Amino acid sequence: MRSPLWFVVAGIVALAGIAGAVLHLLPRIAGLEARMIQVVMPGSATLRLAEPGSYTIYHEAKSVVDGRYYASTSADGLSLRLESAAGRRIALNKPGSTSSYSLSSRSGTSIFDFTIDTAGDYRLTGTLPGGRTEPRIVLAVGQGFVGEIFAMVGTTLAILFAALGIAGAIVAVVLINRRKTGKAATTGGVPLGHGGPNS
Repeated sequence: MRSPLWFVVAGIVALAGIAGAVLHLLPRIAGLEARMIQVVMPGSATLRLAEPGSYTIYHEAKSVVDGRYYASTSADGLSLRLESAAGRRIALNKPGSTSSYSLSSRSGTSIFDFTIDTAGDYRLTGTLPGGRTEPRIVLAVGQGFVGEIFAMVGTTLAILFAALGIAGAIVAVVLINRRKTGKAATTGGVPLGHGGPNS
């Protein structure tokens, strides 16, 4: 492995790793965004929740809904009520720790958590003090969203670093072999320690 062509191979491996990381990341980002349910408040919306378990409500400071861009600095003053199809109220709790994300043209911060026992349709209603209708506030509802982001980013970085590690190893081996060849040339073509023609 002394040929300069191995440097080209290392470059190809590195580029393939970068391309693989990007191809792994982009469709998964789109999939994550598609699974988040967006609603514009104040108002009322039906949430179709496909699985039981814990969910998080995020305030999206920057967002696009149905082709319209929304920006709101906070959700202060917004009162939310969540009910099942049968009219049973679902408790909304402050999250134990704040989580946030930034994807494409969207960024959000967790404001409430809730848990449901059964999948189905749930009605989310939001009001502002005095019955105000402005500012318009975008909320996003998701399950395990931030955890999936960390897993996705971790896998992407693993793909990238593995490819760069292989490329770096190829370069290192080539450089070591070329150095050994250079040393052998300076000692009459025989590596040091193995004797010469007159030994």
